[in-house]
Formats: sequence, structure tokens, C-alpha cells
Amino acid sequence: MVFHDAVNVAINQVDYEPDSSVNGSLESVSMIGPELCSLGEAWAPFIAPWCINLIMDIATDKANLPNATLQTTDPVRVLLDITTQNLTLLNSEERAKCIDMMLGCRACSWAVGWVGRAEPALVAPRALALGADAARAVLAHLANHPPALLHVRAALVELFQEGLKENSQAEKKRDVIPYLLNLALKSDIVLKALTQDIEQTLTDDVMERLSVVCAAQRNSGAWEGVGPTSLVALLLRSDIRCLLLLLKHAQRNLFSRQLLEYLLQKLEFECLFPDSNIPLLTSAAEEIDIVREKLLTGNQLEQYSIARILILVCYNLPSEFVTTMSYLLQYSRSDTTLALLVRILSGTITMHTPSDSSEVSADTERYQSLVNTGVEYALRQSMTSDTQIKRCFIEGNVPEDKKTYLHHFCLNLIKLLRWENGGRVTHLRTRPIGRAVEANVQRVGAALRHYASLLRPRPPYTAASLPEMPTCHALAEVLDRVDITGTKAPPPSVEAILKVVQATVRYFFRCLHIEDLMEKTLGVQTACRLLRKLCVHSKLARAVALRELLETAMFREERAFGSKPHAPAHWRHDQLLMHLNQKHGPITQLTQSHTSVFHAGIIGKGVRKSSDHDDNGQLPPILTTNNELLMGALMSCMDGNSGIVEGATSISLLLVELVSPDVMYNGLPWPDEDFTKQVSIERELYMRGALERCAVARAALRRAARARPALCLASALLRANAATLLHRLRAHLGG
Repeated sequence: MVFHDAVNVAINQVDYEPDSSVNGSLESVSMIGPELCSLGEAWAPFIAPWCINLIMDIATDKANLPNATLQTTDPVRVLLDITTQNLTLLNSEERAKCIDMMLGCRACSWAVGWVGRAEPALVAPRALALGADAARAVLAHLANHPPALLHVRAALVELFQEGLKENSQAEKKRDVIPYLLNLALKSDIVLKALTQDIEQTLTDDVMERLSVVCAAQRNSGAWEGVGPTSLVALLLRSDIRCLLLLLKHAQRNLFSRQLLEYLLQKLEFECLFPDSNIPLLTSAAEEIDIVREKLLTGNQLEQYSIARILILVCYNLPSEFVTTMSYLLQYSRSDTTLALLVRILSGTITMHTPSDSSEVSADTERYQSLVNTGVEYALRQSMTSDTQIKRCFIEGNVPEDKKTYLHHFCLNLIKLLRWENGGRVTHLRTRPIGRAVEANVQRVGAALRHYASLLRPRPPYTAASLPEMPTCHALAEVLDRVDITGTKAPPPSVEAILKVVQATVRYFFRCLHIEDLMEKTLGVQTACRLLRKLCVHSKLARAVALRELLETAMFREERAFGSKPHAPAHWRHDQLLMHLNQKHGPITQLTQSHTSVFHAGIIGKGVRKSSDHDDNGQLPPILTTNNELLMGALMSCMDGNSGIVEGATSISLLLVELVSPDVMYNGLPWPDEDFTKQVSIERELYMRGALERCAVARAALRRAARARPALCLASALLRANAATLLHRLRAHLGG
């Protein structure tokens, strides 16, 4: 009576609050609770059944109230605590009887779930012996205690395996499977317990036995509610590993294949509703790494089915669209997976927009920025992967193709760009890949410059230790296949163009050192095409390209063109004629005056000895070829008639700037008398010697002479050669 009164007061506490005398029952309950919990094992067999009967009476009496309301009252909580405390003091048989008492009352399933937290291994199997609705109610309350999930799963697996045993009763075989499926439809905890580690539960042997049992008993009455519709409803709420298991058996089982198609169609239909929340897709997003790996390694049915799943995931989560695209660009090794990438790309963009809708272009533009980001991520991660230590390099299992991760990424881009330019792939007619590469052309150029650098770090046991030129060829081909002239899309920024120009020039000179003639020629041709595209609409790019080509060829790569060193190794700096003549005094030395002394030898040592560098022998064929290739690169920067004249003019000015030791007069009119006083024969000899030593400068002057009047701007060099020759001739005739 005290507990019944206390429950009534707790439920209607607002009505009883003015009358403080009625609250005595609540105070009595608060005092009774600790006393009944501390009586010990001797009283536990009497207290536990008494509390359970009292809970059953209260639950039956208050069946019209929500369980949450009843559980939150203080008297009921005290009763539950007393019951739980005393149950732990009973032996296993007595505890089982108490649990069975509670399970027999339909109204107190919430109490079983609460008390069962202390003995989940005892409650879970007994709850499964009830009907589906009663078991669902008990397990739902038991699910509030996370450690109980392990015991629920153990009980479910045991029941499932018992139903599949050959020596078990026929009725049990017939009822277990539909019972578990119906229970999973009604209970999330049962579904979660069944799908946890499902690969270990549904092994190949178990699946064979399950097929036999289902085929034998599926026409019985217990199976009426179990069909494809209910199975699909379960799969929609399950884990992605269940789908992967279904894919595994769909390859050889017709029913599984039909169920898979039904599931995919249901998923695509449900995703048409913006507010839909499908647990299967949520699980696929959480386990996206497993799904992507299966996309690369699975069979044809698995690949195409997972591609449909990824389309739905990518549409709901744009971030997964970016990472999925980046992953496939990096790790695809076949045309099939690249075709799946195109399918995911087009399916994500057009999934909810009809092809004849006006919103197609808006959706395409919205997703184009995501495609750009995907290409950027793939490029960055490929370069990072090349610098990471890999197990295959440590173990000596270097890939046979010896390709870097960036090389594979470029090959995939080249394949996609080839499909785009071919125009045969409908989904690529909007040029999503080409536009993405064009948006990242500066980063691609930076990657080419980095890999073409001789000072690039090459950590051991990484892909960076592999030969870099194949990767450079692939990067150059990617740049060659996109539109960087601004014909099909807005042109790149000035900064991006300059970065690509510098990278292309560095790549060009790396190609000159390749021993294989065919590879060398193809690389140089690619570099020349890139220079032509970059310089055709940009005078700034042309100026930078010409300067980079000439400076590098004359001062950093001079040996590749047969140029002689600035001074032989056995000549000291103070033995040069310019410095020797400066020792004669501070008198200004004019070009044609008697104060300018022409020394034919070294003071105090006689006539200067000739060396191997002074011979006039012909250049080796390979050096002549390099010179021709360099001239071809220079001409590539000068496309069109006006471009040739302007380019040749720039070459003439650059040669004067690079050869002259100081600022020279370079105008077309003849210089005035004041300027001629600043010109000495030593400076003229220095420029003449520089031209004679540098094969590149002579070849560039010959090319400039073909575009009149560009050679006139190099008059300072011509005047220097003419003045020194006339001086020598006059000295010879005078002698």
C-alpha cells in the first residue's frame, strides 16, 4: 500500500503539492529502499520475488501510462534498485525464476530490460523465447545498456545456429529464420546484433545450409511475411558489410542477384526525396575506404553495383564526391575503373536533373568546382605518396613498370582527356576533366618543374627514387592535351602561364640529355608544342621563354651545345687581356687610339700557348643536334609572321644583354662621339671571345639574321667583332 500510494503521489505530484501530509509515503519509500537493499543473502530470496510481484502489479495498474513516465517516478526507481540489488545475491536457478516471472507479465517489459542489465546473459535468451512483439519490447529496453549488446548477439547467433542444425526439430527449423527476420524488422538492437561481424556468422558453409532450409520450408505459413520487400527493408537499415556480403553471393545465386537489383532500385527511389535518411548509405559513407577498394578489386557485378551506391553517397555528401574522384584518379589501373569514374561523375551531376531540363548547366557548373578540387587533391596526394616509404621498396619488390604514383595519376588523366577530345563519350562532352586540369594548370606546371629539377630530393625506399623522366613526359603530355591558349575556356592567369613556361624550359633541357634518340625527340617536340601554345597569345610568355632558353643554354647547359668555357682551366683570372691592360695606367683606352695596347701574349711569359679549347674543329653530331633542337624551341616561341620578327628582335636584344660585360649602346643610329670614348678594345675583344666560345650565341645570331631588321639590334656585337678584326688586320699590314 505504501508503494502504491507513493506511485500515485509521484504521478500526480502537482495536485498533491499543497498538502504536505500526503508526501509521507514518498519519504517512507526513500527510507525503506536502503533498508531492503542491505538485509543480505538470507532475505534476498524473499525480497526479490516480493519486489517483482509489486512491480508487475504497479505496471498492470498503470498500463495506460507511458513507460517513460512510470520509470522516472522515484518509487519505481527504488523498487528497481531493490530488485537489481537482491537479484545479484541469488543463485542462478533463483535468478532464472525471477526473470521468468517478469517475462510472464507483458506490461512490465521495461522492468525486465532495466533489471536485465545486471544479468543480460540470462535475460536475452529468455526474451527470444517470447513472441516477436514481446521480445522486441524487452530488447528495446535492454538496448539502453550498451554492454548488453554482446549478450544479445550471442543469444541470437545461438538460436540461429540451433535452427540450422540437421538434428533439430522440424518446427524449430521452420520458425527460427522468419522469427529472427520479423524480430529484426521490429527491433534495431536485434538488427544491429545480427549484422555485427556478419561475415563470421554467414560463412559459405552456413549459407549453403541456410539455402537448403529456406528452400524446404519457405512455403509454410511462418514465411508469409518474409519476402523480398521485407529483406530490402532490412538491408536499407543495415550495415554496408551486409551489402558487400550480398554482392559476394549474387555472383552465383540468382535470388541474391535479383534481391541486389531490387535493393539498388529502392535506394535510388528513396534518394529522390531530399529529407531521406538511409542508414545503409550512412554506413557506406563511414566505411568509404572499404567500398572504394572493392570498386577497384571486385568483379564486374560488384564494381557496377558499388558505382551505383557511390553515386548516391556522392550526391548526398559532396565531400565524398571529391575524395572518391581523387582516389580513383590515383589508383585506377584499367580502363574499366576509369569508365566507372566517368559513370560516377556524370551520375552524380545528373541524378536528380532530367537531361532536357534548364537546370543541367547550373548543376554542371556547381559540380565542376568539385571536380577541380578532386583533381587538385589527387595531384597533391600523388606527390605526397611518392615521398612516403613503402613496404615494397624495403622488401625489394619494386613494381615492374617502375612508375611513380604521380605517373599513374597522369596516365589516368591522359586517358580521360583522350576520351574527352575524341567526342565519343557522351558524359564527357562538357569537358569536366579538361576544365579541371586547366583550373590546376599552375599546380601541374609546378609539379613538372619539381620533377625535372636535378636537385629534387630522392629519399630511399620511396617512389621518388625511381627514374623521373617518365613522370616528366607524362606531366608534359597532360599539359599538352589541355587548352591553355584560351580557345575553349578562359585563359590561365599570367602567373600560371609563367610557371608553366619555366617548367617547360627546364623539361626541354632535361630532354636534351636523354640518350635514347626517339624518347629525346618526342620529349623535345612536346616541349616545343607547349611553348608555341603558351607564347602565341602572350608577349610576356614569349619574352620569358626566350630569356630562359638563352640564359640556360649559354650559362648553365653550355656543354650540351659545344660551347667552350669562359676561360681555360690553366688561365688565372688576372691573365685575361682586359685585366692585363688595366695594369698599364688609368688612361682612358679608346678603340682606335695609341693608348690602347693589344697584347698578343702574356706579359713576362711570351706568346700565349694554344690549348685544346682553341682548336677550330667541328662540333660532334650530338652537339649539332642539340643546337638545332634549341633553335627549334626558340622558333616555337615565335609563331606567325609578326611573332617571328618580334621574337628575333628579342633574341638580338637578349644576346647583347647576355654577352656584353656592361650596358652597351644598342640603337640603330651611329653613336655620338662621347659614347665612343667609353668603348675600349678590351671590351670588344671580350665580346668577340664570348661569341667565338658560345655556339648558341652564333646560332641565335644566324637565326635573327633571317628576320630583318632584327640583326641590326645586335650591332654592338657586330661592331665588336668588326673592330677587333680591323685592329688585327691593321697591325698585320703595318708589320
